[in-house]
Amino acid sequence: MSMIGRTGKYFHGAFYEVSSPRVMNALVAARKRGVDVKLVTDKQTARKKKSIMKHSADSGIEVITNAGRRGGLMHNKFAVIDGMYVWTGSFNPTDNDSSRNDNNAILIHSPSLADIYENEFMEMFRDRIFGNRKEPGPFPDLRNRYYIKIEDTDINAYFSPENNVERIILQRLRKAKISIYFMAFSFTSAGIGEMMIQKAKEGVQVHGIFERRGTKGAHSQYTKMKLEGLAVKLDHNRNLMHHKIIIIDGARVIMGSYNFSRNADRSNDENILIIDNKNIAAEYLSEFKRLW
Repeated sequence: MSMIGRTGKYFHGAFYEVSSPRVMNALVAARKRGVDVKLVTDKQTARKKKSIMKHSADSGIEVITNAGRRGGLMHNKFAVIDGMYVWTGSFNPTDNDSSRNDNNAILIHSPSLADIYENEFMEMFRDRIFGNRKEPGPFPDLRNRYYIKIEDTDINAYFSPENNVERIILQRLRKAKISIYFMAFSFTSAGIGEMMIQKAKEGVQVHGIFERRGTKGAHSQYTKMKLEGLAVKLDHNRNLMHHKIIIIDGARVIMGSYNFSRNADRSNDENILIIDNKNIAAEYLSEFKRLW
């Protein structure tokens, strides 16, 4: 909310769902003072929130969806603000995510990172490219710009399905030497599950919290990990534990909109950041301990 109030030039947001009246009112106010407000959202959630979509359109806010695309969600949760800031995480601008569900988000001041995310936003908003696995896209010079450095912090940004995000996560997990902590709203990836089991057998401490809903499904990794003796628990929030977080060796955080699932890897539009910073990792470990 405070960032929307301070936005001077543009607010470009890609959110799976936008339904918070407070956020929408702030965006409308920004538009009225001359800010360029553009939104990308998922077609299914837009249909459910017709009144909010109409309100935004009546206020001059441009909203597009992935309408016409078969399969896959527009599941991102990020915003680019004034070409200077990126805001991203597991958080949708909804009342549930604001006050009931466990979520996370991070605000990063970096024009370089903003360029990367703005490119991804415009690929969806302007060029109507969703679920892009093979197309080179309109900005070939930017598509391979994944890495930035802010002082001593290394940050990598990736998008699915084009970047084969599961492979990237597996590479980072393979390098774990001391510990892996995770919080997972949906964890059905056998590849990531097997890698964590393997690392546990190598002596790496693996601890995880699963959102309770969905763990009885055939593809959930919860029962498999439990049987293998890993320290995993079910969350107790009566609403949702909506995090999608992996913390490696107390120094590296993998975070974003990406659930650990086949759909996230191959079908949905998603984003992740891999942040190498012990202080940021400590913040996420604090949240893990709170839920544990």
